Amino acid sequence: MDKEVAFPEFIGETEQAVIMVVPSLDQDLSVLYKRFHEGEEIDYWFNWELTSVRHNEYMVTLKIGWEGEDVVSIGFTLDMWEYLPVITKRSNLVLMTDWRLIEEGIVAGMDKMGRFRPKALLVRDVGQGMEGLSSKVAEQVMFQESSAQLLQLLGILQNSLKTNLNIH
Repeated sequence: MDKEVAFPEFIGETEQAVIMVVPSLDQDLSVLYKRFHEGEEIDYWFNWELTSVRHNEYMVTLKIGWEGEDVVSIGFTLDMWEYLPVITKRSNLVLMTDWRLIEEGIVAGMDKMGRFRPKALLVRDVGQGMEGLSSKVAEQVMFQESSAQLLQLLGILQNSLKTNLNIH
């Protein structure tokens, strides 16, 4: 079952990953964090979707799901689309729900027994779904009255996919 769409309060990058802080998902992910920290291997899935907000207004949504848990949805509004190429390039996403990990570092992820238990999840290869999203957007542009927003998104996605290709 899908919950409400949550929006990142912070998006940043390191050499290895994009970092997103989404505190509104803390409660939704609390059971998952517990399972993860107890050492359980958790298979997850994700997909990128184009969501119509209003006539000719769109949002990109990243949906992440795990067996036995509700799907979480993270929304990227028009002003966040500039981060989509960065996500494609870095490929890994660290989803944090606790600002303290940014503000205080590793200390904030320690529990009372001194174990590192951060409220953060690593989503590997998250950029892979961008090709499918680009195809969905291109389809919308071709078969419907295209909006300036859709054309802008298509340009962003196509440029990010071109720069991410490696020729061997």
